[in-house]
Amino acid sequence: MFASLQIPLWLGFVLLIVACYLLGGIPFSLIVGKVFFRKDLREIGSGNLGTTNAIRGLGWPAGIAVLILDGLKGVGAIYLARLCFPQGCSPAYYDTLDRIVRPAYQAGAYPASVAHWALVASAVAVIVGHAFSPYIGLKGGKAMAATGGIVIAMLPKLLPILVPVFLILVIVTRYVSVASLTIAVLLPITMAIFYPYLPFIIFSVAAMLFVIWLHRSNIARLHAGTENKLFGTKKPNDEANGG
Repeated sequence: MFASLQIPLWLGFVLLIVACYLLGGIPFSLIVGKVFFRKDLREIGSGNLGTTNAIRGLGWPAGIAVLILDGLKGVGAIYLARLCFPQGCSPAYYDTLDRIVRPAYQAGAYPASVAHWALVASAVAVIVGHAFSPYIGLKGGKAMAATGGIVIAMLPKLLPILVPVFLILVIVTRYVSVASLTIAVLLPITMAIFYPYLPFIIFSVAAMLFVIWLHRSNIARLHAGTENKLFGTKKPNDEANGG
């Protein structure tokens, strides 16, 4: 899209990053709580604007709605990147593509490296926006739902590995934080196997470190044995486990 509009490459990246950051910053958990429950999730439980705190403070239906909406932010950012920076391909290859994926490709469009960096830029921007929303004083969630949306739209080959591991760990340990941290560590490993492209590898390592940093308080509580389980009795100093 930017190529057809003759927008400089650097400006296109700036516009994409700003748009995805603003998209990521939409605090759906706060909106759901206020609109449907007349509750401010920042004043409930841990005060974290993520899926786990939404489940605890607003109930499972609201939590699932927040999970889906936050995930869609990741999906939307990736598709916006593909629309703005479609990967170049031959006309013959383009004709073989399904219509749903054709917007991501275009004859004579951007090289694969540029398209890959655009995907990474949009992914980073939406994650940062989710964690540090410009609409609510740079507060937010822990970006796991948004990251999940990114994996769905950008890295579908990882789903058969990451989703079962996450669900099994949540069911067995009942700690969302343990599942989230495990997925963060697995991301660079699986990326190197299924998507061995430099921009994707850099993104996966950066995402892993960012998620671990966002969960630093959870790690401390796990070490102290005071982390709350998703299903079970609350412990003192309740704070979010994930999302």
